Amino acid sequence: MSGSPANPNAWRPSDLEAIRRALLIPVTAPALRAINDAMAQLERSYPEAIPAAKASLNAIAVIDAGLAAGGTPAEPFVIKTTRKAAAGPVPVELPKKKLDVIEYATELLMEEVSTEYAEPTANSYGLSSGAQRRGHVANLLLILPGLSSWCPPAPTPFSGTLIRS
Repeated sequence: MSGSPANPNAWRPSDLEAIRRALLIPVTAPALRAINDAMAQLERSYPEAIPAAKASLNAIAVIDAGLAAGGTPAEPFVIKTTRKAAAGPVPVELPKKKLDVIEYATELLMEEVSTEYAEPTANSYGLSSGAQRRGHVANLLLILPGLSSWCPPAPTPFSGTLIRS
């Protein structure tokens, strides 16, 4: 038999670095110590939350890998398709000459199909990658609240430099 499965309520060796990258915490000895302490405290007090933290770390890693790769453009999708056929009401007087019959019958076979496409955007699929990442970071900070002070402050729309001339 194979070895026993890994404990899902325990941290992996790579989780410390994954937390640091996910929360954009700088590489300093006090910051790494704070991450290690938060991980140990969670493992002692509430180990059932560790799988959720790992899931958020994995999701953030996938989003970051997609952003680093640039992503592949999605296929355009159909918005509207219209069809027009030449078949209509039967005229009162049908053609009598052979050439007129051939022309009339050919018009019955004509069909025009028009299809409109649209390029997909991030908004057409729901949340953008940045919004999804922020959501996973918020989940991670709910599980490890002691690390919120180590994260860089989020820019506000009202911040900026004052330029006087």
